[in-house]
Amino acid sequence: MARPLSDRTAAPVLPGAGAPLGLRGLLQGPGKPREPAGCLTSRDTPSPVDPDTVEVLMTFDPDPTDLALSSIPGHETFDPRRHRFSEEELKPQPIMKKARKIQVPEEQKDEKYWSRRYKNNEAAKRSRDARRLKENQISVRAAFLEKENALLRQEVVAVRQELSHYRAVLSRYQAQHGAL
Repeated sequence: MARPLSDRTAAPVLPGAGAPLGLRGLLQGPGKPREPAGCLTSRDTPSPVDPDTVEVLMTFDPDPTDLALSSIPGHETFDPRRHRFSEEELKPQPIMKKARKIQVPEEQKDEKYWSRRYKNNEAAKRSRDARRLKENQISVRAAFLEKENALLRQEVVAVRQELSHYRAVLSRYQAQHGAL
């Protein structure tokens, strides 16, 4: 699971003041001036977070057979946590009609013909293998992303519940002590 909200964000700041909304800030009351405590002021914003650097802690154990089918033999094992596909790789490919087969008469099937047939068959095999590898990688990555997405949705629910709780605490405080 990702880090708790309290570890990721700075303390909330009272509008128009430089002190964080913590126990000391609540106890001082709204009328007293506050000194900036070296944290965010009401005009500062937190620095943006690069989504690629955020790592969601979760267990994802794909089937070893799927990983083997998604890896190029002799190379590093495919890691669905780290691999990113480009937009071009994920674009749907157009379906092309196959060309009609042209029958070559037996008398024209010489050594050059068979050499070309062999090369073409090998190229077709390499192409099919590469396509199958890419499809396997995409399916393993999709499974990882679906699991990560479900985990993040659960975290969003928890963070929204926490936010709702803090809003309720704040509204009770404002009802008792006046608006901030």
